[in-house]
Amino acid sequence: MTIYMKPTITEETIASLEVYEAFRYGEELLSSRFPREAARVLAKVVDAEPDHAGAWELVGRAHFAAAHLEPAEEAFRRLVELEPTSAWARSALGLCLDRQSRHREGAAQHRIAAGLGVSASDAHRIELVDPA
Repeated sequence: MTIYMKPTITEETIASLEVYEAFRYGEELLSSRFPREAARVLAKVVDAEPDHAGAWELVGRAHFAAAHLEPAEEAFRRLVELEPTSAWARSALGLCLDRQSRHREGAAQHRIAAGLGVSASDAHRIELVDPA
């Protein structure tokens, strides 16, 4: 389902969602190009499930797409903690650092990602964060 009109999401609406519903709704908001709203909804998910890598990935992608680079960096760093061998997580963190003009730190993450080997699915996930 694609959301065409900008959604009005209140704190009460977010509070009324179950964690799984919030995850799916945040995912839909992000794919419908409403990253700010997605980040607000997904905050509930990472608060409830702080060790859920998929939720941190979505939070990072949402903040990155909304140009909230510091929260995106925090989310991607948490994702790297949870999945240290994920080339995608390293690449996403590297892209986030690059966007903040922290190229030396970003290059280190890109080198680690290259050493881990980027799979076809990782390459697709990188395109989701930084469509060229």
